[in-house]
This record gives sequence, structure tokens and C-alpha cells, in this order.
Amino acid sequence: MSLIKARELFSESSFPVTVDTLVDRTLIQNTMHRHEYFEMLYVEEGTLVNRFSSEAITMNPGDLIVMKPYASHVLEDDAEGAPLKAYCCSFQPQVVDFGINSIEELQNSGSPNRYFFKPMLPLMEETVSAVHIKVSDENREMVSALFEQLKASSHDHGQQGRAMSRCHFLNLLACLAGQEEEEAAVEPQKIEVDASLRVSRYKAGIRKTLNFIHENFDKTLTLDEMASMCGASESYFCRMFKHETGMTFLGYLNGLRVERACVLLRDSCDSALEICYNVGFNEYTHFGRLFKKITGQSPAEYRKQHPQVKHVREFAIAV
Repeated sequence: MSLIKARELFSESSFPVTVDTLVDRTLIQNTMHRHEYFEMLYVEEGTLVNRFSSEAITMNPGDLIVMKPYASHVLEDDAEGAPLKAYCCSFQPQVVDFGINSIEELQNSGSPNRYFFKPMLPLMEETVSAVHIKVSDENREMVSALFEQLKASSHDHGQQGRAMSRCHFLNLLACLAGQEEEEAAVEPQKIEVDASLRVSRYKAGIRKTLNFIHENFDKTLTLDEMASMCGASESYFCRMFKHETGMTFLGYLNGLRVERACVLLRDSCDSALEICYNVGFNEYTHFGRLFKKITGQSPAEYRKQHPQVKHVREFAIAV
């Protein structure tokens, strides 16, 4: 079963959202697969079948499904039905606020950001793979318009494009959250994993460990600590982690650190040495070597090619 990684899809790790129609999405798989990010599907016209390991959901106009990372599924077009027009929105919670590493953080949070994710909160349950939302007739036109606007803006990687994408995405989430509060609203349906494939305590531990890694990648994390958190031996943890993510624990951790370093190189005035330590590396030579291996560029080359902000030091010298 293939795993689509976030870095294959998002051109900017600091702004993880992109929208396409299904016919335009190049990474759509025709076999069972998983992905590292959340995926939202919305059918505007026609019929789409979203097949999970436990059941198949037939999506009709106005149906919207949000799947959490690592949920196994495959999409099947109803060839005999009306022509299909459906949107696929892939995202990470950081697009709302970079401080949000997972929706689990919002469960007991007083942050107003919790409101935006209200319809998705059932995804925090271990056995829930996705939520199925019926968009009301009154909201369909607005939701379709927001997906179309997101489709245009999410492929504009300039400052204005990212600002508009965040605006449209927040409006979309607010529309879905607001619909829940209407008197005649239909409660989102939970799509659960197959009862015959109950999540083992080890797999549940891997998910818990992944959330912890995303929230603490800038700290010192050791293999034995992660295995202990998972409740498995180191060797079994390594096998389970590789099966779940397609990567080794250290490769995954270093990937997260380099992705964060890319953000800081572009959007901060910190030196590359400072960034090296801020994202969790202890030695600059090792950081530089890994950075170039993953991105194809040195930290200096990356910063030069991605001048998103006027650095304070450069400004001071110019003055």
C-alpha cells in the first residue's frame, strides 16, 4: 500500500494547503493508499465512491468527507452516472496557525481556532478514519465557490496567493462549523475502521508517537524513548514505524526538522547556525549535509533562492 508524503504535494511546507478538481490532481491513486496529510473531498456534480478498508461511501452532490492522515482508501468514479465534478483539498492544520501540529491539541484548548475544526473533532478518536458531512442546500453554492477560489489561490505561491488561500480556507471551515449549529443540521457521520481490523495497542502507540514527534521534533528525541512511549521493543517499533510512514524513525524526524528549517530560512532573520540548533540539530556540518541531501541545496543557497522577507541584518547594513 503506497503512502503519499506531504513533501510530494505541498510546494511550501510552511503553507500546507492545495486544492484541485479530481481530474487535475496528479497524485490521485487508483489503488488503496494513505497520505501524511488531511484530505477533504467535496462532490459538486455526479457520483464518487470513496472506498475504505471497512466500507464504501457513495458521495453525491453536496457530500463532503474529511479523512485524517494515514487513513486507507481509494476513489472510484461512477462511470455510468452523470459527469463528475469534485474537489480534493489536501491540508495540514498549520495552514490555520503554524503553532497547531495536530487537531488533538485543540481538544481542550480555549483557542478560537478550535471553532474552525469543530466538525473534524471526531477524527481524534482512534477508531475513526473520516467524517462524512452533508452540506446543506443553502450552503452548497458558497462551498462550491470557496473550493473554486481555493483552487486558484492555492497554486499562487506568492504572498498574496497564500494570504487569499488562508482567507478562503478559513471561510470554508467557518461555513462547515456554522452549519453544525443550525437547528436542522445533520450531524457528521463517523467512518470507522473495520471492526475485524481493530487497532492494536502498538499501532495506537505509533499514532501517539507520531503526534508527539510532530509537536517536539525540535527537542532531543531518542529511539528508546519513542519505543517506550509506543509500548514496544525498539526493533518492533522500528518495523511498525517504517510500515506506517514508509521511513525510518530518524529519517522521519530529520525530515521534519529540515522542513522547519526551510520555513525559518525563508521567513526569519536567524542565521543558518541558529536555525540548525533551533530545529533540533546539535552539529552544523551534519545539519548542512542533511539539508542538501533532502532539498538539493545548501542552507545559504535555499535562503538566496527564497527571499520572502527583508532580513533585519541586511536592512541594518544598507542603512
